[in-house]
Amino acid sequence: MVGVGMVPGTLPAARLVGGTRGSVNGAVFVLGYCTLWLVLGLLGYVVLSPFSTALGEIGAGALLVAAAVYELSPLKDACLRRCRSPVRLLFHPSFAGGISHGLDCAGCCVFLMALMVGLGLMSIWWALMLAVVVAVQKAAPFGARSSGVLAAALASAAAIAWI
Repeated sequence: MVGVGMVPGTLPAARLVGGTRGSVNGAVFVLGYCTLWLVLGLLGYVVLSPFSTALGEIGAGALLVAAAVYELSPLKDACLRRCRSPVRLLFHPSFAGGISHGLDCAGCCVFLMALMVGLGLMSIWWALMLAVVVAVQKAAPFGARSSGVLAAALASAAAIAWI
C-alpha cells in the first residue's frame, strides 16, 4: 500500500527536496517517509486485523461513517493542507522531513487507512479503490476539494452496507 497509494502522492515533495538538496537527500526523504508509513502500517495491521473478519456489515458501516465524518473535520483539513504544501520540509533534515511529511499525510488519511485494513482485508477491490482515493487527495489539482464528495460517497457506502 505504501508503494502504490502513498509514495506517488509524495513525489512532488520528494522532487522539491531532491531539487534543492540533491538526489541523495531526495532519496533519504522518501526513506524517512516510507519508514514512518511502514511502522504505522504494521501498527494498524496489528491493532485492526483481528477485527477485520468480525467486522461484518454493521461494523463496516460504522467504520465508513466514522471515515465520512473525519473527512469533514478541521483536523483532516489542516493535515491535508500541510501534506499538499511541502515547502516547510526544507527547514528539516531530509530523513526528519520525510517523517514529518509522513505524519501530516497520515493525519489526513488515518481513517482511510483504517478502512484499508478493516475492509481491504475482506476485499482487494476496497484496497484498490482506497489507494486511488488517497492518490487523488494527495496529488490531484482538485484533491484538496474532494473531501466533501468523498464524505458523501463513504456515507452512501455505509448506508448500502447497512441495508
